[in-house]
Formats: sequence, structure tokens, C-alpha cells
Amino acid sequence: MDYQQLLKTSWLHPKLQNDSNSVKKWPVQIQAAFFDSLANLLSIGFSLTEALKFIAETDHQLARGVGRIIASLKSGNDFSEGVRPLIETQAYHQLLIAEKHGQLSEILNELAKFDRLRLKQLKKIKAMLIYPLFLCCILGVLILMIRLYVFPQIRELMPNVGADYQSTGYLRILKWLPVPVVVSLIGAVICWSRKDAITQAQMIVKLPFVGKLVRKYIAYYLASNLATLLKNGLSVQEIYAILSEFKSGSLIHLLGEKLHTTLLEGRSFKGLVDRHNFIPNEIVKFMSSGNTIPEMANSMTAYSRLMFDEMILATDKMIGFIQPAMFIVIGITIVSTYFQLLIPIYNSVKGMY
Repeated sequence: MDYQQLLKTSWLHPKLQNDSNSVKKWPVQIQAAFFDSLANLLSIGFSLTEALKFIAETDHQLARGVGRIIASLKSGNDFSEGVRPLIETQAYHQLLIAEKHGQLSEILNELAKFDRLRLKQLKKIKAMLIYPLFLCCILGVLILMIRLYVFPQIRELMPNVGADYQSTGYLRILKWLPVPVVVSLIGAVICWSRKDAITQAQMIVKLPFVGKLVRKYIAYYLASNLATLLKNGLSVQEIYAILSEFKSGSLIHLLGEKLHTTLLEGRSFKGLVDRHNFIPNEIVKFMSSGNTIPEMANSMTAYSRLMFDEMILATDKMIGFIQPAMFIVIGITIVSTYFQLLIPIYNSVKGMY
């Protein structure tokens, strides 16, 4: 079945080709399903075009996006360029490398595995948040009822104490606290958006808890991309040429520029790592080990898999802290609410003696 016939099938939207420009970026779940299906079809002997047509015919959820990719291929674009608007930037970069060097099926499998593990971790987080969020909802309703019904009753019974309590510095601070918090958040977002990807990465890896996880992800991302390039026997200069094709302003593109500058100035890779604390020392050791390119590729592949496993372990540990942290927040909220309720009563009783 050719593409025109595909567009005429009864279950497809009749204006698929006209509407392809309106296709939005796929969510992680659909992206993982696409990578998995395409990798399986390529592994059993389908050509890329045949595999895409088969997916469009059999998967209604992917049909419109895949129709856009097929149309892009017919226009003479590469597969990575056709799929680029539909997937995440990091996935596009890995597909760009794989497509140029004949490892598309392997990278698709890796991307599908990574996305599915991400979804698995997100499901764990959602499952652990259900009970604390339910408690937060009950607590929110309780606080609202106290403020709407209990506090007014206290003010009616003890007007003097209520007025004194209202005028305390503690309540005035609480009343105006959201203003500086909101202003600070807006300023932080604006400042963050003006930083380049390298500066953002250097800031994130310094954060407690999250920093270690992001560092491992960057290590996995860089090592897996370099492993793919090294497997094809590329030199450092050729690697830079590939990296320069990536999206301008992306982390890996900027690192490629830094690598090129380092080579031109005759400086060592170690200096590049020292200036950017998120680049693993292991990558520099592999690149400057003096081993053959295939040996470096194998080392880089093993290291990327190790970082992937450690990244999953790190997320499991972080998930384990979610419920205790939520319960601490809930406990502090309950105690502070009771203090707000009991302090006026205490002051009233104290004034009687």
C-alpha cells in the first residue's frame, strides 16, 4: 500500500496530509511506543519506509505523526529531520548520529528502553504520592473550615485577643510572605532562561539530591553518543563535525564548540573537564587512554550502561524519600494550624489570671 492509499483508508482522518503540520510533540509514552515498534520492524527485515507505513496502518495513535514523517521522507529529508518535531531534542540528537552511521535499530531500542524506564519511575512516584496528596486535600479542607468557621467564632467570643493576635508581627509576615517569594521565583525563571545550556547544567549538578541524578544522566547521555560515534571509527575532528550539526544552543552542540576550541588552542581535554564539572573524568580517561578506537568505543558503551543503571538506582532512592518528606510537610502544617487556633485561646485564658 503506497502513501496515497494509506491516506484514504477508512479509519484515518481524511485530511491527514493537510493537518500534518499541526501534529504536536509526542508524550513520552507514545514516543516510547514508536521507537519500540520501529526498532522491532527494522530488526525483522522491514525497510524504514515499509516499517513507517506499517505503523501508520496498524497504530491509530501514531498514524498522524508517522504520516508527517513519511511526507518528510518523500520531500527528500532524512528520517531524523522528519521525526524531529515529534520527539525530544535529546532523542533527536541520538537518532541523527545513528542514522548517519547505520545504527538506527540499536539506538531506537535504547531510546525505547530509556523512555519505558522513565515511565516506570514516574508511575512509582505517582503511586507514592496518592496517599500523601489525599491527606493534603483533607488537611486543606480542614484548614479552610477552621478559617471560615472556627476563627470567626473565636473573634466573637474574645474580640480583644483576636484583634491583638491579628496585629502581631508573625501574622503580618505570613500575610506578605507570598509577595517576595513570587517575585524571587519570577526573577529566578528569567535569570535561568538567559543562561546557556552549559551554565544551566553546571548549576543543576550543584543542587542537593537532584544534582547527582542529573550528573549521572548527562554522563549517560554523553557516553552513549560518543560510543555510537567511536564505533564507526570517527576521529575527534569528525566527532566535532557531527556535533556541530546538532541544534544550536543545545548542551551537546555547545560542548562540541568547546571541544573544537580546545583542540585549536592545543589544550588538553582535562582542562575542559575542570572548567565544566558535569563532564565525567572517565570520559576523558577513555578518550586519552591511547587505546584503539574500537576499544574506546567498548569502554564508552560499558560506562554509559553503568551510568544508566546508577541513574535508575538514584531515582529509586529519591522516590523513597518522597513519602517521608510529604508527611513531614503535612505534620508541620498541622502543628502550625493548631498553634494558630490555640494561641488566641491561651492568651485569653492567661489574661484571666
